[in-house]
Parts: sequence; structure tokens; C-alpha cells
Amino acid sequence: MSFLVAPHRSNALQGLALALALAGCGTGAVQASSSATTPAGQSVGVRVTPEAPSLAPSGQVVFAAAVTGTADTAVSWSVSEGSTAGAVTAAGVYTAPAVAGTYHVVATSVADSTKSSTATVTVTATAPPPTVAVAVAPTSASVNGCQTATFTASVTGTSNTAVTWSVLEGASGGTVSTSGVYTAPRAAGTYHVVATSAADGTRTASVPVAVVNKVLSVAVSPGTLSLAAGASGALAATVTTTCGTFAAN
Repeated sequence: MSFLVAPHRSNALQGLALALALAGCGTGAVQASSSATTPAGQSVGVRVTPEAPSLAPSGQVVFAAAVTGTADTAVSWSVSEGSTAGAVTAAGVYTAPAVAGTYHVVATSVADSTKSSTATVTVTATAPPPTVAVAVAPTSASVNGCQTATFTASVTGTSNTAVTWSVLEGASGGTVSTSGVYTAPRAAGTYHVVATSAADGTRTASVPVAVVNKVLSVAVSPGTLSLAAGASGALAATVTTTCGTFAAN
């Protein structure tokens, strides 16, 4: 006995086979696309550079983040200690706070927020500028009237060691040259020689100078005088000091 397959049933079987073939092709395309987006067995990694920069207060540094294991290489930036520890832009530009300390800048993967990398930033306070100081030697002096004394000034805290000299009491207290040579006045007293820093006019040093009148000699003229009993005569005296010779009053 022989059987014949109806034509319409044969066509149905062919259609089913074609549908199954197309379904298999579609599944393969989806799997290929998924494999290209995330490589099998590779995890996301993040690395920030520079890793440990040092900055002055309010200084800036630009960080870069390298992301591997994903086609999405974007990161989000943050500072671990919050806003008091500085600020970082979306481009990785970090601005340090004004306070010295150690802070941490973090780059977090957008593709996998469990993956991040941290840079340690050391903010070091800048040393204050050195304070200018002036010293005069000798620290005191005693000078005869109209005589001189020489003073020297030393200046620290600046490369400009020049000073200007003056007498605190003005012209009545004597004079002082640009090289520190003081000339005492005739009048006895205590005066003050001042050296002022050329680099910082608020920095000075002052030394007291005691001026004394030293009498070198006294002469009386005439040297001899003869008078009759009851008569009178005139005598004149001159005094010589370090400032010169003067008639005695």
C-alpha cells in the first residue's frame, strides 16, 4: 500500500522549518551584541592620576580618571570629606580649601558605582614671610659734647639690609650721617640714635646716647694783677671744652 502526502501539509512543514531557522538567527544576533558591549569575564576598573599631589592652600590640580572594562568611561567626582575639604568640578578640577590638611578626591564609575579610585591630596600651609628686624651696635654710648660716635646696623629677615639714620630729638639732639656717624650737640643730655629699615619702615632700632660737657681747661687773664689797697681790677676767664673755647660768664 502506498500513501501520498497532501501538498498543503508539506507546505506547512516547510514553513515551520523556516520559522525555526529564523528564530535561531535572531537569538545569535542578540548574543553577539551583548558580548560586544561588556566583554565576558572583565570587571570595571578606575584609576585616578595624579594619585598624591601636594598643594598650597586654595591651590588647584586637574585630575584624570581612566576607566577600563566597559565602553562607558564616564566618572563622577566627589571629595570624601565634603565641602569643607575643597571642591571638584565635573571635569576633575580640584580646588583645595584654605586650611592645611589631608583630603581625598574620589572618581566613581558611572557604569558601575561600586568601582572607584581615590587620590590623596596634601594641603600644606605656606610659611609666613620672615619678620624684618633691626639691631644697632653698640646698644648705648657716652659721648663728650661735639664729639662723634659710630654706630652700625644689622638687618635680618630681608635681602635689603639698608637703613636710614636719624636722631629722635631732632637737630637739638645732634646729627647722624648716612653711614651711622653721630655727632653730639653742645648741650648735655640723653639723646637717641635711630636706625630704620629701608625694606620695612615700621621696623626700627634705637640706642641712647649720653652727652656730657667735658671741660678741658680754664684760663684767667691777666695772669697777674697788682692793685693798691682798696682798688679793684677786672679778670676774664675762658673755658675750653670738647666743643671749643668760650668766655666764662
